[in-house]
Amino acid sequence: DSKVNQLHPLRSARTVGRALSGVAGKLVGIGSRLRHFVVAATLVLCAATAQDAFEVASVKPADRSNRIVACRAYPGGRLVVTRFTLTMLTAVAYSVSVMRVTGGPRWADEDLYSITAKPPAGSAAAGFKAPTTGAPPSPELRAMMRTLLADRFGFKLHRETRKLPVLALVIGKRSPKLQPARDPSGDPRWAATGKEQNEWRSITMAKLVAILEGHYNQTVLDRTGLTGTYDFDLSYDPRARDTDDNSDLPVDPSRISLKAALETQIGLRLKETKDDVEVLVIDEAKKPSAN
Repeated sequence: DSKVNQLHPLRSARTVGRALSGVAGKLVGIGSRLRHFVVAATLVLCAATAQDAFEVASVKPADRSNRIVACRAYPGGRLVVTRFTLTMLTAVAYSVSVMRVTGGPRWADEDLYSITAKPPAGSAAAGFKAPTTGAPPSPELRAMMRTLLADRFGFKLHRETRKLPVLALVIGKRSPKLQPARDPSGDPRWAATGKEQNEWRSITMAKLVAILEGHYNQTVLDRTGLTGTYDFDLSYDPRARDTDDNSDLPVDPSRISLKAALETQIGLRLKETKDDVEVLVIDEAKKPSAN
């Protein structure tokens, strides 16, 4: 019989038909499960996208009569940005130094914007416990800023590594003279306490590097290997200039510069070198319509 079944065309066709019907049924089941998976994945993606977007955001050209330049988050996650360029917004949104943002149209470094934004109620960003005086944006708010840049500025970028002139912060010839911070979890702060006296508290090397980048307008890399949070005092003349900045003013050796104070007073040294630096390159951007 087995041989007859193999040779009989009608019986063979029925057998093949039943087999194909079974396979088709399985494919329909797989397709149904796949559709359910795609729908579920889409819902998850939409929920994640909603979490990364502001509920309300106003982007306007800055009032040039207002001289305040700031980017602060307030209780409830409310974000207020005043007199920021697109390059500055990019630096904050991606948590990098403004010196590491390049490319884009000319207006990205010239046009100033003010932004007021509010995250959705119940989101992680809305739960940010900022002081009433404001604080730097949380990671969740920075993610929302990235979404805002893409939506309102048509913003696209890519990352690349370039060999650039930098200042490397290294340990000097002697051991660092740094005291462990009395309040290591406190907000970093520094303030003048006298004519040339400056008090630095709860400072990490990352924070010190950020301050130095602003002072020298150049990329500074931490090569100290120090991972703690520190308190220290520095005595230097803010009007002093050393050979690392781009000023045309003559060097005045009678004034103690910040660079000299770092080396002689706390044992850290700035040295000029070249190093690989990851930069953000703005590929596309358009001016947002005011609202």
